[in-house]
Amino acid sequence: MNASLPPSAPLQSRLAIPRSFLALALVSALLGSTTPSPLYGLYQALWGFPSVTLSALYAVYAFGVLLSLAAFGRLSDRLPDRRLLLLPALAVVGLGALIFGFAGDLQALFLGRLLAGLGTGALTGSANAALMDFDNLDRQRRAASLASLAFTGGAALGPVLSSAALYLDFWPRSSPFLLIAALALLAGLGLVFGNWPRPAKTPASSDRPAARQPLAQAMGSLWPAFAMLCAVLVLGWAVGSLFIALGTTMLASLLPAGALAAAGLIVAAFQIAAGATQFLCRRMPAGQAIRVGCALLAASWAGCALSLAYGQAWGFCLFTLLTGVGYGASFVGAMGRLAAIAPAQHRGSLSSLFYVSGYLGSALSILGIGALVDAIGLLPAMQGLAVCVVLATLAILWRGRF
Repeated sequence: MNASLPPSAPLQSRLAIPRSFLALALVSALLGSTTPSPLYGLYQALWGFPSVTLSALYAVYAFGVLLSLAAFGRLSDRLPDRRLLLLPALAVVGLGALIFGFAGDLQALFLGRLLAGLGTGALTGSANAALMDFDNLDRQRRAASLASLAFTGGAALGPVLSSAALYLDFWPRSSPFLLIAALALLAGLGLVFGNWPRPAKTPASSDRPAARQPLAQAMGSLWPAFAMLCAVLVLGWAVGSLFIALGTTMLASLLPAGALAAAGLIVAAFQIAAGATQFLCRRMPAGQAIRVGCALLAASWAGCALSLAYGQAWGFCLFTLLTGVGYGASFVGAMGRLAAIAPAQHRGSLSSLFYVSGYLGSALSILGIGALVDAIGLLPAMQGLAVCVVLATLAILWRGRF
């Protein structure tokens, strides 16, 4: 699987191709996380399931990611070539997209989402660790910004694809997922034939099995800092997952009937704002990005709740964009700080633990919110969440040492 590299070529240029296909792999996986969002209302109208079932469709994806991260989180650091995990993960992502895209009942939807989550979980930690390896090889610091942009770019493009398919009536339940499967296949081919560097991991003596420090010992006093980074991720992803699962429903409640395709674009707007912010904040000190992002998350989500209360669609859209800015700044800050503190021999393990916290927090929160919406209604549930987000932000800013 290793392609030989011309020694005369500058290392930075030689790593551009594998970096690009790693980014494409992340994009294909993250497309699967948000592409169904504008379609959930369609499925709910067709099959008549409650809001808690709708949120469970997102949660089963998150739990699939968690299962995969728990099973394969450390495996990437022990394999001679990270592609031995990346390629099967891409295959599972593609299979999950095809099953979801051609689902004929609710059980098939859940199976497709579960497989998408399993593939994404196996992919994300290993792909991020590989990007960090490349940073080590060419002395660049691109892993955090490239991974963040791939995450938000894929997540933003997903709702655009499905909303366009809905608007054009172009096989909306299947065509977006055929594209996801095709991109996963292209990314896999690129990883096989795209001048992957040899060795795939940094050839440091500390990476030899005999010299490996246990993770707990290697991190030492850095565990509290890592825990705070996980708290930042949980806060951002709890709000982000709410937009992915229920954003279309929230905006549709403020728009005229039949505006499902337009309402679906709110998820893309959130992700585009987040992605643009990550690009602009990539050189900002990580601690400053975290503090600004968390504060903006809390303030803007409170604005979203007020807009829902007063029936202001324009206000909800504006505060959604600001929430995306806060999410993007806090995420890129947390990613940058993680890259700085992660020991080289445990990058895959720590990346996986980092994402475990994010997906677990988002899955549990979205299940709770879905049940709360069914029990007390959409507006009271969103107001209660706004209070929780503000309190969590205050706790992070008070206790964090970024």
